[in-house]
Amino acid sequence: MNLITRRTLLASIPATLLRAGMANSPITNKWGDAQTTKLDMEEIQVYQGREGASYAHHQQVLFDRGCIYVTWSIGDQHEDFPNQRMALSTSDDNGRTWSPERIISAPNRDHGSIYTAMGIREYKGKLIAYYGHYAYSRMGWEAVKDPSAYGGVDYRNDPTKWVHRDTFCEARVSNDRGATWGKPVAIIDKFVPNLRPQPTRTGRLICPGNISFPYTDDRAGLKGWKRAGLPRSPAWTVDDSEGFHKLGGARGDEFDLCEGSFYQTDDGKIHMMLRIDPVKGQKHNGLLAVTESSDNGTTWSEPMITNYSDSACRFHFGRLPDGRYFGLSCPKPRSGRTPLVLALSQDGVIFDRHYILGDLAKGRARLPGNHKGGIYGYPTCDIAGGKMYLAWSRNKEDIYFGSFPLSAL
Repeated sequence: MNLITRRTLLASIPATLLRAGMANSPITNKWGDAQTTKLDMEEIQVYQGREGASYAHHQQVLFDRGCIYVTWSIGDQHEDFPNQRMALSTSDDNGRTWSPERIISAPNRDHGSIYTAMGIREYKGKLIAYYGHYAYSRMGWEAVKDPSAYGGVDYRNDPTKWVHRDTFCEARVSNDRGATWGKPVAIIDKFVPNLRPQPTRTGRLICPGNISFPYTDDRAGLKGWKRAGLPRSPAWTVDDSEGFHKLGGARGDEFDLCEGSFYQTDDGKIHMMLRIDPVKGQKHNGLLAVTESSDNGTTWSEPMITNYSDSACRFHFGRLPDGRYFGLSCPKPRSGRTPLVLALSQDGVIFDRHYILGDLAKGRARLPGNHKGGIYGYPTCDIAGGKMYLAWSRNKEDIYFGSFPLSAL
């Protein structure tokens, strides 16, 4: 890869863009003023972290032909450390009981491999699992073990220094409802997804990432992926938990953006909601941003700041079968990722009908590990058969499930 210095990158960006803050979007959830209802939803544990497998996060859920599938990233102890893999558990009794976890990511490529689970989807009777991969460079692993190894240099915004290597997205296909999985298929280079591929109205699949949103017109989602994402992205852009910081610096943004999820309004416009990384986003900490596409995900606008509140937690947007738009998130800023709220909107702009699905108070992790915390971490959902199925992590060590009938809304 040909790397160019940050000074050269910044010199290529118009000074007016470097000085200007982001524009505002009218999208809002009216947190604190919206009509709110507490919905009764039982919280069922899918997986409990244990010594040697005490990290659990990045979960997603799928309902297919009477079976519920929950996937997540499972690690030895710490978040995004080598030997992290993609795990799967299933339930055939509506989520009351769950199978022991089994690993469905590929075997580790080397001692530094890290797999990030990004869900499974159904296509023509097949199950397709998606996950991202990267590994640490030698310099990167030394820095993870000892941050002083960088000598005080801020590598996060410098595209000449990389902690990660070998970044890509891979898929595996099951023809027997998850009992066995085929050989890994490499589908998108330099990319770790945020959520599994989601369809637009035309059937095009978009895979939400942090700063890039690849798309394909292959309904299976196994080939034909094309790169797309935030404008003014250099050729060296790598979309993973390291790369989105570097792009923020290269673009001259006042903060970094990550963890996209989208919905499409009746005018055809796609709204990719984005989390503002709290490390540099103190000015707008507690709000989401949005980038929009009017050409079915081929190109995207400059990001804008919304007035949709957020607790620095991944979220999930989409549409209900009745046409209303939803945002599933933890919208209370600086709350420890609680309560869990489903916000609804008639027009895709004002999400002013809130349902509280869970409101447990803050709690501490039972087991040691880095970056632990969050009562309703990274909530995601699937809609099928008149019900919404949800999954979330608790303190990044336990996985939970819940469901409710859409008629309750």
